[in-house]
Amino acid sequence: MITFVLSGGGNRGPLQVGALRVLLESGIVPEMIVGSSAGAINGAFLALNPVTEQCDEMARLWNRAGKHKLIAASPLQFVKQFALGADHISDNQLLKRYARARMGDGTTTFGALKIPLFVTIGHLRTHTLYVYGDDPSADVVEAIATSSAVPGFFPPTKHKGELFIDGGSLINLPIMLAISRGATEIYALDIAYDLRAKRSFEGVLKIGEHASRPILYSRNIEQLQKGIATPGITIHHIPFYEFPDVNLGDFSKTDAMIASGARDMRDYLRSPAPNRVRGMHKFGEHELPEGPAGTRPFLEHA
Repeated sequence: MITFVLSGGGNRGPLQVGALRVLLESGIVPEMIVGSSAGAINGAFLALNPVTEQCDEMARLWNRAGKHKLIAASPLQFVKQFALGADHISDNQLLKRYARARMGDGTTTFGALKIPLFVTIGHLRTHTLYVYGDDPSADVVEAIATSSAVPGFFPPTKHKGELFIDGGSLINLPIMLAISRGATEIYALDIAYDLRAKRSFEGVLKIGEHASRPILYSRNIEQLQKGIATPGITIHHIPFYEFPDVNLGDFSKTDAMIASGARDMRDYLRSPAPNRVRGMHKFGEHELPEGPAGTRPFLEHA
């Protein structure tokens, strides 16, 4: 079963839109989709109708996210919410209303989708992955809103006193979930990150977010390695490295991201490398900056 596994990556989601269009144009059509966070949003719209024209609708979603401030938070709003002790700095009601309107009445349940879709969310207290998609009556919009509820940015979903958050905060590339639901050939569209990229570290949020990246990304690598080791499974791991510094809430580069994602996917399809994991770059000593006086890098892999 051909399956698209779509990782999270915040507002780098348009990279997947361009890549998905190229896959469809190449005759590679999913029979199932598994998505986390931004990948859940893209996956839901594609599962409605897995044709190239639907990629235009997805592009409109990401463009309008900026134009209509579906995902937005100003520095003043951040300070205000922080001072109030709030559990988020940006509301997701506009995003939910827009998604429900664009999906249309009668198509906002998992059972109404053209192809199976599975969406991940995370249970905050136990760090357990929960999965939407097995119950056909479940609401797709609520699923993608929770799956993309970046901790601290969007509000968590509350259910019987428990909090549920962004699925990508636990497993951002849910390969083994896809395999458990019958996937045999997986196209893993990985928009998470790459440490080689030149980044700005202005602000506490950026510093904290980047510091946690190796830990989170190691789970992606583990998922890929487990999948490849599973008999009968073929995995195409396609990471996307462009636009690493885009801020959450900045959608000014949406069209450029779509074009970049399309280029990267065309490059991969020209020279496919199934069952090859392209992990985080391991820096050589010549690539590293000088440390504080009296230090030198310890490279365990050297």
